[in-house]
Amino acid sequence: MNDYLSGNVKKEVDKINIPEERLDQAIELGLRRGRKTQRGYGKKVVYTFSAAVLVFCFLIGSAFVSPAMAKIVSKIPYLGQIFENKDDVVVVISEELRAKGYKTAGAGVSFPEKEIMIGIEGSEKYYNSVKADVEKIARDVLQSRNYDAYTLKVSQYKERKIDVDPKEEKKIKQFSQEYDILHPAVTEELKRRDFNVLSLGMEYNPKKLLIEIPNTETRTDEMKQVINDILQANKIDPLPLKIKKIDMEKREQDRRWMEILHIVEDDLLGKEEYKVRMVGYSVYPEPEIQAFISLPSSHENAKDFAQLLEKIIDDFLKSDKMKTKVGSDPYRITIYSKDNKIIN
Repeated sequence: MNDYLSGNVKKEVDKINIPEERLDQAIELGLRRGRKTQRGYGKKVVYTFSAAVLVFCFLIGSAFVSPAMAKIVSKIPYLGQIFENKDDVVVVISEELRAKGYKTAGAGVSFPEKEIMIGIEGSEKYYNSVKADVEKIARDVLQSRNYDAYTLKVSQYKERKIDVDPKEEKKIKQFSQEYDILHPAVTEELKRRDFNVLSLGMEYNPKKLLIEIPNTETRTDEMKQVINDILQANKIDPLPLKIKKIDMEKREQDRRWMEILHIVEDDLLGKEEYKVRMVGYSVYPEPEIQAFISLPSSHENAKDFAQLLEKIIDDFLKSDKMKTKVGSDPYRITIYSKDNKIIN
């Protein structure tokens, strides 16, 4: 048990008045669960019995937990132990397969199904010869993190041919040529004039130029004129120009909370005990972490479970480990039921 976990468990236990007989029952329940559910992976053995005791620490204000609720929450591990800034599990699977020389078209995951899909390139014979090995490697990666919430689908990758109308194909080719001309020309000229351009893109349908600049940049009329001159010089028809001004402080906040979500999401999604189908975040107007669980709002334990999950996430965000990322940002954690109702 790490120092953060043991210290906080003691603090929370000291705060709660738990009937002694109920605590004894919970510990006994936990020990029974531990003996039944210990799992080995290499030299690592995970015991789940501590979670049955910890549930009382997290359900602040509750003198007891119903038997049905205890059955659900006794499986929930402590997030502070398992959150680590590590690569996404799908990325790890892809890299592992590539390192071992398997010809794959990549891997992806669908939500809320949580199905990891791996496409194998090559002939039918090659696919049949490596499918079992690819599945084993992927399952080993999932098992190494104790991720039991994902299903796995390995299939032969077949490139899809899309029939494009000749006229449409000609338009797409022209669009690509125009972009290849405009992007370097516009970027170079705006840079020469000391414009701070964050991004420059071109949309196909309807065709338009998209530019992002800091909200401190005021020379938008001059920027439009520069771009129109470049279009005319290259004999390209005038294009609508959409200029989006970016609040740089908000962008930096968005970057940090995207990283925070990345740290949080892997284990929340990978472990069945969290019952999390999808996750999300927003920084408008203030930062928010969103978790969508599999319990409907009508479930008798949905609200208790949501409050427990909120506290576990909140405890981690307030830990020393996360101080530099969260900073002084006020934030909220929102838990949605299966029917997309806020239940915490």
